[in-house]
Amino acid sequence: ARPVVLTWLLLAGLSSALLLRATFSSPPGTVFVGTFYYVDDFYNYLSYVQQAEQGALVFRNKLAPPTLAPALVNLEWLLVGWLAALLGGAPLIAYRLVGLAALAVLVHQVDRWLVRGGLPPPRRLPGLLLVFTGGGLGWVLVALKSEVRPYDVVAGLYPFVEALANPHFVVGTALLVAALGAFAMDRPGLGVVLGNLLALARPYDAALLAGVAALAVPLRWPRAQWPRRLLPVAALLPALCYNAWVFLWSPGFRIFSAPVYATSGPSLLELVLAVGPAALIALTAARTWSGASHSGRGHRLYLALWAALALLMVVLRPVSFSLQFLAGIGVPLLALGAVGLGQRRRGVLEAAVVLFAGTTVTVTALQLPPNSYRNVPAERWRVAAALGEVCRTGEILVAPSDIGLYAGGLSSCWPWVSHTASPEHGPREAATGRFYSGTAPERGRFLDEVCATHVVVPRLWPAGGLPPGAPYRLRVGIDGPGGGLAVYSREPNAPCRSASP
Repeated sequence: ARPVVLTWLLLAGLSSALLLRATFSSPPGTVFVGTFYYVDDFYNYLSYVQQAEQGALVFRNKLAPPTLAPALVNLEWLLVGWLAALLGGAPLIAYRLVGLAALAVLVHQVDRWLVRGGLPPPRRLPGLLLVFTGGGLGWVLVALKSEVRPYDVVAGLYPFVEALANPHFVVGTALLVAALGAFAMDRPGLGVVLGNLLALARPYDAALLAGVAALAVPLRWPRAQWPRRLLPVAALLPALCYNAWVFLWSPGFRIFSAPVYATSGPSLLELVLAVGPAALIALTAARTWSGASHSGRGHRLYLALWAALALLMVVLRPVSFSLQFLAGIGVPLLALGAVGLGQRRRGVLEAAVVLFAGTTVTVTALQLPPNSYRNVPAERWRVAAALGEVCRTGEILVAPSDIGLYAGGLSSCWPWVSHTASPEHGPREAATGRFYSGTAPERGRFLDEVCATHVVVPRLWPAGGLPPGAPYRLRVGIDGPGGGLAVYSREPNAPCRSASP
């Protein structure tokens, strides 16, 4: 267990140290929001964690109207929510603990894949280090300050970036590696169980699992066995069909398959720079294919199919969320590279560990200084956290979109504008700007139109900047520059007046 423990301690220690540094060295007047990457997505995840913490088993989407029925079941966010409740309401800590546990599972499973794929056992530690610290050429783009996006640095393609950026990616990749391992070891029953758990945690990875398992059947087994071997794959379809209904047709969640996602993928050049070096060393495993055992060839086949299918999804972009299939693609590519290089003379694999560590070094260096993306004005985050004691489920909050984003993850409120993924984000962002720049009567009419229960305004605005007689009373005050922020809440039993045409 020594190589597994050492690798996990390295990743867990480094990522935790960076998080602690960001938390306790935040510049005066700012707060670290709890994550380095994807702040908007992370707080959207927390919006489901918050619902689980309050006892929900099936989730609503806080980017859709609260009147829509709940539709999403996600075991990961249920687990994090229950743990947060046990910790007395600490979702950020709970999510990190779940992420560290998932990282331990991922390291253990990758270690098993390396050995079964043909890596000599004495080379396990450098093999694991290559997989968990390797990356692409994005560090060169960062050093040159190129306008080409360094996708291996800014997206969760490689395990180190996953571990630092997004526990959700780590959970999905760990379950995918474990489920594929069960299929590769000819334990389809276990693979089906893990695959269905995966489908109820990160469905993109479950779709990859089904695709890889199905493609492996004709490549690995005689024709006479195909029907029997495909039955376990068919057992994954009900959960996948449920997810397809949720994200393609259910009223509350189909916004996540909106065309807006199709515009965020990498160009071909960016993709080549991000995964090309890893793909090249993955080819070294092919040189020893004929000399590998039957089990070793099977494991390598599953890794190759995983990488090929994920890349094909991104290149062809058959769905708007194709980019999601790239998460963790560094695992199969670097694992194949470790197996191939590990069978050469000593020093080759170790040299590759150093040569491929540029992404990890660059990502680490980029997180050391604070920045305005993750170190935000303290009063804006704290007023969102204070809403946890004020809001009840389904109550509409009017606030700037950044505060709305935090409030969606830290309270029961339904922010009127928050995540940019919402199809109504642009018009609502503009309407919110007019609210804060308008007159008191205009603000009062706007709050009636949206039937807002709570509103965040500058603390120095008399009566919240609302017209006389408006049914809102001060509930929370947060100190800050320029006087701070305040929360005004609609009085109980005060109905919303009908909006004018």
